[in-house]
Amino acid sequence: MISSRPRRPTPVDAVDPRLVVVNADPFNAEAPLDEQMGLITPNPTFYVRSNFNIPRIDAAEWRLRIEGTVERPLTLSYDDLLAMPSRTVLVTLECAGNGRSGLNPPASGEPWQYHAVSTAEWTGVPLAALLEKAGLQTRTREIVVEGQDRGTVATREGEIPFARALNLAKALHRDTILAYAMNGEVLPVHHGFPARLLVPGWYGMASVKWVRQITAIDHAFDGYYQVERYIMAHPERGETHTVPLSTMRVRSLITEPVQGAGIGRAPYLVRGLAWSGEAPVARVEVSDDDGATWTQATFTSDPKLYAWRRWECAWQPRTTGQVRLQSRAFDETGAGQPTEPEWNRLGYANNAIQTIEVSVGDTA
Repeated sequence: MISSRPRRPTPVDAVDPRLVVVNADPFNAEAPLDEQMGLITPNPTFYVRSNFNIPRIDAAEWRLRIEGTVERPLTLSYDDLLAMPSRTVLVTLECAGNGRSGLNPPASGEPWQYHAVSTAEWTGVPLAALLEKAGLQTRTREIVVEGQDRGTVATREGEIPFARALNLAKALHRDTILAYAMNGEVLPVHHGFPARLLVPGWYGMASVKWVRQITAIDHAFDGYYQVERYIMAHPERGETHTVPLSTMRVRSLITEPVQGAGIGRAPYLVRGLAWSGEAPVARVEVSDDDGATWTQATFTSDPKLYAWRRWECAWQPRTTGQVRLQSRAFDETGAGQPTEPEWNRLGYANNAIQTIEVSVGDTA
């Protein structure tokens, strides 16, 4: 458990050179998972996802407005937020586009490889406590959370903010928080300072950064990032309706060896990470023969409700030359990873089995 009151904020965060930059403007970068030694990702190497330019906000001037279908509209300062009872949760966040580069034909969007995922301890105020303070009216249907980041998109006029809506069940869940601290430090600028929403178990787009306004509404939210992006769109099937993304699908990644590594024929420990938004991961398996046979891995960390697990699998290379390694995970509901990704127009939620190639030499 970390302190509920982080150190006073600094106005600018430097970019760690170990991040793998996917796009410089707006800034998006993957985490170096081959350096991930424990469960928690250090703040400097946590992946970054931005839809617009990153706003710079003065904590002394920042205000959070809570309005809409509430009995008591509120305006809170940064110090007001820090003074409220807090909660800390260990949560893995994954970008909904993680693995988009693995879709064929290519889908539109940032060309993420497989490392747009990280884990941190987040501290903040339960969203339910803020909504209780404002007093939700009985006609409330959804809670819209709006960030201070803004920009233009092709299908809407003028500038729009990044905003997403939660159903009441998720908004009022005890572990959905408005976070102001990350791994015991003030929330970094790239990760939403002074406050971001944190929605455990859902893809990262739900965890709105740089929050400036929370609005209770009595209808379904039709914002751009609710109905035109972060949806599963299948026009090739003739589907005209879309479903907003929410829960992360079960997934595993091999972090050691890395793609293209050269190794000898001596016994080798294949290591990796696995997670699911629906339930804790229950099993991971590894294959070196394109899925003809699988060997069960051993977990090296305990199951967590919202966080990934570390695993390792003893592997004895059976041949020299190029070898394809794969891993697959199953969670406690029985859900597992598919062999092929579910192609969709915007390239989201690709949790297909990962394959890496390594070169096995003659030396032991």
